[in-house]
Parts: sequence; C-alpha cells; structure tokens
Amino acid sequence: MTGSNGGGWSTPRLAAEAAFNQFSTPPRGVAELVAEAKLHDKLGSLLEQAEAHRIGTPDAFIQTYLWRTTQAANRGRVLLVHGWTGQTLVVRPLLQAGFDVVALDLPAHGRSTGHRLNMPIGARAVLATVDRFGPVRGVITHSFGGQVAALALEGGPPIGRRIETDRLVVVACPHSLQRLTRNFGRSFNFSAELQARFESRISEAAGRSIETVNTGTLLAAAGIPVLALHDGFDDEVPFSAAEAMATTGAGISLIAFAGLGHRRIIVTSAVIRAAIKFLQ
Repeated sequence: MTGSNGGGWSTPRLAAEAAFNQFSTPPRGVAELVAEAKLHDKLGSLLEQAEAHRIGTPDAFIQTYLWRTTQAANRGRVLLVHGWTGQTLVVRPLLQAGFDVVALDLPAHGRSTGHRLNMPIGARAVLATVDRFGPVRGVITHSFGGQVAALALEGGPPIGRRIETDRLVVVACPHSLQRLTRNFGRSFNFSAELQARFESRISEAAGRSIETVNTGTLLAAAGIPVLALHDGFDDEVPFSAAEAMATTGAGISLIAFAGLGHRRIIVTSAVIRAAIKFLQ
C-alpha cells in the first residue's frame, strides 16, 4: 500500500480514507480468481440445481441461491453466510436433514457485483436476502460471515433494522473488529497517527466506536442461542477469539475442534453434524 505511513498522501485524511478503502476491498488477484473459478466448478451441478435470484442493495447486486429440500418433513430455511474470499459448502447435508437452504455471494465475491465489503455492506446484503426469501429458522456462517450476521441480527447503527431467526451457528468467527484493524495496520506499517485516523474512519462507517464492535456484544443484543465452532489451532482467527466471544455474549455455547484449521473446518463432517443438531 503505497504511502501507508501517511507520507505518500497529500493529507492525513486522504491517507486514512485510502486505508479504509483497502481494508474494505477483498483481494481479487489472479490467485483469488483462479481459486474462485475452481470452487464454482466444484459447485457446478449444485449451483445449477438452485433457484438463482439477483437482488439489488445500495451497495451491489447480490447473487442469491435457493435449494428446496425433498424430504417429507420440512424443517424450515437455513441461511448460509460465507467468509472473506470464501464460500460455504454445507448445502447437501442441510437438504438431507430437511432444511431448505438459502445462500448468497456477498458483495465483491462470486457472482455478485461491487468492489467493497465490510460489516455494514455485508449486513445490508443479508437483510436484502432475508427480505427476498422470507423468514429463516437458522443461520450458519463461516469466519467474517459471522460478524456480518451478528450485525444483521443486532440491527443497530448503521443498519437500523434486524433480521429474525431462531438460532445461529458461527464457525471460526472473529470477535474484535479493532483486533482486525490493528493487524491490518501492522501489516502495512501504519504510523500511530494513521492508525488512529483509520480507526476513526471505521467508527464513522460503523456509526459507533470501534472499541464497542465485537461479535459477542452484538450477539448478546440479538438474544438468540448461538453455537460457536472453532479449531484450537486456527492460524487465521485464533481460538482466543471464540473464547472471548463466548465470555462476552450470553447464550453462546463453544465447541472446540483440533487439526482442522480455519478453512477445512467448514467442510468437516463432525462440524456439520454439530451445526445441524443444534439447528434441529
């Protein structure tokens, strides 16, 4: 990030705005596009079976998918919210368990438009998806998708309304927004002044102080049962984030796994079974 210490920008304000924009921009390099294409190839037949709908939001056109269970006893709808540069792969087990499944490509991901993604942008996409497909009985998220869903469930600034659901499963979910911004600033060697201005810009976009934005607090305000599934050796989102979330938010149960890491955990059968059992 050229000029990330503030020296390469005409004003500190512009440097902070540039940092905010980069923080809100998912990587779309060759490696990410190739991985995305491979994932869509893997999901090809599954995506073809879905009812596909595009939904307009203030930020982007969102690609959404609906699969209907063929089981005689329909248990309701489950919404899947993927993480940063990722997608969920738990559709078939949910269909077999009797759930309809709704999923979306968050802005700047998959077949959705847009170039930016942060918690408010993601939450607006989730709200629009639930508006389109009606009530959902449960929500399953991975990684950053858990923070997006938490904001959509809490419904405070800058969203202004909330989605309703009975239960939430968060897999490998971060807890503290400020921890993410501090890690981001260290990776680009931000000066103390730029870090402060960057975090102030995040607070402005969030409509609240960045120090107060954490997943546990948002979920405590949502007031629904939550199951957190996390690997003890996650090298992207440390297990301490899950512990902090479970301590901060009432009604959050935590199950630890080992040897699955940050990404393989979402496609592991034991994890999927735990999520489905909780939703049932």
